[in-house]
Amino acid sequence: MSKAGLLLLGLCFSLFGFSQAFKIDPIARDSSMYESPIKIIHNIQIIGNQVTKEHIILRELTFSQSDTLENETFIAALEQSKKNLLNTSLFHFVKIDWAILNPQEVFIVIQVEERWYTFPLPIFEIDDNNFNTWWKDKDYSRINYGGLLVRNNFRGRKEKLSLIAQFGFTERFRLKYDIPYINKSQKSGLGFNFSYNRRDEIVYTTLDNERLQYKSESKDAVRNYSAEVNYKYRNAIFNTHTIGLEYDFNSILDSVVDLNPNYLGKGKSESQFLSLYYNFTHDNRDSRNYPLIGNYFTVSIQKYGLGIISNDVDLTNLSFQAKRYWNLKKRFYLASSARSLLTANNNQPYLLQSGLGYSSSFNIRSYEYYVIDGQNIGLVKTQVKYQLVKPNSAELAFVPLERFNKFHYSFYLGLFSDVGFVEDQIGFPQNNLANELQYGFGLSLDFVTYYDTVIRSEFSINKFGESGFFLHFVAPI
Repeated sequence: MSKAGLLLLGLCFSLFGFSQAFKIDPIARDSSMYESPIKIIHNIQIIGNQVTKEHIILRELTFSQSDTLENETFIAALEQSKKNLLNTSLFHFVKIDWAILNPQEVFIVIQVEERWYTFPLPIFEIDDNNFNTWWKDKDYSRINYGGLLVRNNFRGRKEKLSLIAQFGFTERFRLKYDIPYINKSQKSGLGFNFSYNRRDEIVYTTLDNERLQYKSESKDAVRNYSAEVNYKYRNAIFNTHTIGLEYDFNSILDSVVDLNPNYLGKGKSESQFLSLYYNFTHDNRDSRNYPLIGNYFTVSIQKYGLGIISNDVDLTNLSFQAKRYWNLKKRFYLASSARSLLTANNNQPYLLQSGLGYSSSFNIRSYEYYVIDGQNIGLVKTQVKYQLVKPNSAELAFVPLERFNKFHYSFYLGLFSDVGFVEDQIGFPQNNLANELQYGFGLSLDFVTYYDTVIRSEFSINKFGESGFFLHFVAPI
């Protein structure tokens, strides 16, 4: 097998640890439920939670013991609660049954099948804008390798602890700890993140909407230290508020300063600053990894540079994103999203320069080989999908571990179109894709499978008639 084939296989393997594809079976009904127009939740019993604390499961339910619900509201509450539990990514399967005690009172039984929560995984990934950019040149020096230890559902409280030791193109050491609930009401949480990054090669500017890079033969071209703490407030099932404080220290070689004096701003080779941010997210989707029905909205504001430890940076960004998903008819689905980033101060260091094309989720499909730098960004995506193969499950008899031998799979055929605009007021005449409307469209085939791994294959055409076949590993919208 070629090096490229081995790399692709390794990338697919590395995706298997963190997501989950599932289908929602309708909650069972029978004629006895209509003997009374209401249902009173007499008791709730949970089965199968060997690790997960019971209060973590109860937190995701849209009903509580002793609640009185009308029949249709009762069924809808059970179905939504099942979606909420699956979206925690704590369980492979969730089953909610109910039994009539009398015409009004019901007994709820929630059965969960827990996932494997500890993942000592190898890191084997491409350090590039997307897989297609790397595949064009197949530069094997841009490979990261190392080890990742993740403990999901740490202490059975939905906490997540992760340790990263990465080498290769980017050397990275990182410790991250997320605690979703720190109080009895389970509305407040904390997060901590510490990281160190270094690399010999650095993107110092763009030319013809492609990145220009400088490689140091002896010293680190760039080093970064960062520390972050955040507070989360989840006042409702679908709503989360986050406020965070972050410290960043960056250092670059004088050679990089010579190539781009504005990389850190003001011709500096070192920069440090504090950032304060606030984010609000409303997430009511049937699946967070590959949604088909529901809506999503997030808005955030971030102030880079608080003037406390230095005056190196003074930048404020405001961003929002809205997504909507519809089931049009039977196996046809429609998805649409709008995303925008606005910058209050155009005189920003290149390090904090925004743009399209730097990630698979913030790009115009068919522009995979380009980046478009700028300060203000707008992006709209639309896709119609047909469920070619319905969500189904299978069992791998040769896999002895129960938590790994069951998996879901499905296929979706789609038509899509993307429209984007990047406003660049700093002025890089050598990058002519800014300040003009850009668009692309194409045909896609999405494969959703084991632990919610998504493999997207797309054929797309851009504004200039350039076409290509591209591969991605996240949901399209």
